[in-house]
Order: sequence, then C-alpha cells, then structure tokens
Amino acid sequence: MNYITSCPACETQFLLTKKHLKAHRGKVQCGNCEHIFNAKNRLTEISDDINSPAEYQASLESDTLESNAAIDEKPINEVLNVVLGSVPNLSNFESEEIANSSFIGDFLPEEIETPIVIEDLTADPKFHKKKFKLNFGLLAFCLLLTILAALQSIYFFRTKIAAEYPQFKPYLMQACGTLKCNIDLPKNLDLLSIDDSDMQESEQYQNVINFSSLLINNANYTQAYPNIELTLTSTDDQPVLRRVFKPSEYLKASTNVANGIALREEERINLAINVTDLVVAGYRILLVY
Repeated sequence: MNYITSCPACETQFLLTKKHLKAHRGKVQCGNCEHIFNAKNRLTEISDDINSPAEYQASLESDTLESNAAIDEKPINEVLNVVLGSVPNLSNFESEEIANSSFIGDFLPEEIETPIVIEDLTADPKFHKKKFKLNFGLLAFCLLLTILAALQSIYFFRTKIAAEYPQFKPYLMQACGTLKCNIDLPKNLDLLSIDDSDMQESEQYQNVINFSSLLINNANYTQAYPNIELTLTSTDDQPVLRRVFKPSEYLKASTNVANGIALREEERINLAINVTDLVVAGYRILLVY
C-alpha cells in the first residue's frame, strides 16, 4: 500500500510506502524545507499500481487531460466549481476576473510539485543516535585495575594455585623470592581423614595407653601435616584428658614434616599416653591446623 503526504510547512507532496512509515514511527523530514513532521497525520491512500514518483506524475497528467476535456464541455460556472472547490472568499471576485483564463490556470492541478520519495528520515540531529566515543584513558585505567585485581588474587591464592597447578609453582616461588613471601602447603581438612583408630592398654608399661590410627590425604596434591587433638573420656563420656599432638610428635623421627603428606598417601600414627590416676573408657580424635 502506497500513500501521499504533504509537508505542513511548505505543502510539498511526497510518495510514501509502509516501509517509510515504520522506519521512525511515521516521522519524516521534508526534502524541500527540511521540516520534520509525522506523516501519519497527513496521509492519502493511493492506488497500489503507483510505485514511483514518475508513475504518480503520469497519473496526474492523465487526470489533468481528462479535467481539461471536461472543462471545454461545461459552462464556466460549473468549471469554477470543479477547479476551485472551496477557495475562500470566492464571492469577492468579479465575474470578469473569474472568467479570466490565466486566473483559472493558476489553480489547475498542473502546478502540483512532483512527489519526492523520502529516504533519509533523520537529517535533524535530535533524531540521530548518539555515537559512543571510546575513552582510551578510562579504558587504560580499567585495564590497569583488572591487572592489579588479578595479581592480588594470585598473591592471596598462591598456595592453592601452586597445589592445583604445579606447573606454575616455580614462577610463584620466583615471585615470592622478590616479594619476600612464602608458598605454604595447602591445609584442607575436608580432604584429610582418620581411619582404623584403636586404643589399647600397654602390655609393657603400667598406666600407659597405646593409641594408633591412620592419617589419609584424599587430595590430588600434597598437604601439610595437621595437628591431632586427642580427647580421652570417662565412662560417662566426659573429657578426662585433652592434648594436641604436633606432626613432629606423632610421626617417625625420619619423616620430613616440611614435605607434607603426599597425594593419596596414608601415614600410620602411634602414640603412647600416660593415664596415671585417670579412668579412661573412650576417646575422641580431631584434626586441626
């Protein structure tokens, strides 16, 4: 469906399509005076056969020829009614002036301007989309903050990174040499467990209890040895003795504590505890750092 609209400022006519109306919700700009208006408020539907200004001009010329032929056959009063329509103050003109052929020619449809197809609807700056200007200074500042945040995260999580990604550990150790920091072994108690625990009275020594257990590292990386908190309880499950054993106390003398417990490794623990004047019926064990 095609339409004709006219500029409210200069009355220039334009040929429009639905595509033009949808482009900016009906807002168009006159190609003659650059006035911006809403074409939907001034639409005249035309034949679907007319798809260009040339076709519309041809149809106007055809209508003009037919109108002129009709004028030749009608009295002057009827011609004036057809041509002038609702021209204001028609009664003020003298009949001699109305009969003047040059006056009639001024109002004939031949003077209608050739329709213009509107293509650019956004010539006015207020209808332009604002272009985003890239601020390189701000971009560089944001990039610097991102790098600093990444370096800070690496610093605080260096132990975990070194454990889970051992290929980066040499670089982290080199950086720590400059920053005077250390890369400790991971300390994840959730991946450490105690199994096969047992407590028996010593057959060799009186008032001595032998405690044994198995420390297991379930992580896929080496971890630091934990401390073991052992609590001996009475017959009514009340604590009668509590003590924390460091790795150097429950490991063999030949074990290098600094190397930690390797991935999937099991370490046997044996402890001899003096319980003089204590009645011991049970125990509780806890791993702590």
